[in-house]
Amino acid sequence: MSAGGGPRFEVRVVEEVLTEDLARCTSAARAAIESMLTTLRREGAPREWLLRCEEEGRDGTRLGGCVKLYIPRPAGQWGAVLAGDEEAAKPALVLVAVGERHPARPWQPSVYEIAHRRLNR
Repeated sequence: MSAGGGPRFEVRVVEEVLTEDLARCTSAARAAIESMLTTLRREGAPREWLLRCEEEGRDGTRLGGCVKLYIPRPAGQWGAVLAGDEEAAKPALVLVAVGERHPARPWQPSVYEIAHRRLNR
């Protein structure tokens, strides 16, 4: 799962956020997400894996300043939303939300909706 030698960002995971989000996931999603987070914690997030979130999404989410990555790479059905970690001494990211990118069930929130709620309380 490793990437090339370009810039990498340290990733911090808040366990309460992860526990809450994984509780909504299927076992397949949990396995893929946990594998990705193990890699991110150990190696950091390569710049080429990160995509800028839209300032305002079609679903009304506002995630300007955040980045996302797809799980599994390169275009999996799950994703993570990350924001800059202002408490870090060097450029780093903190996990805001992880989960299904575009759920088939309309009542299930997407990872983007979960991130939006957490950031815009």
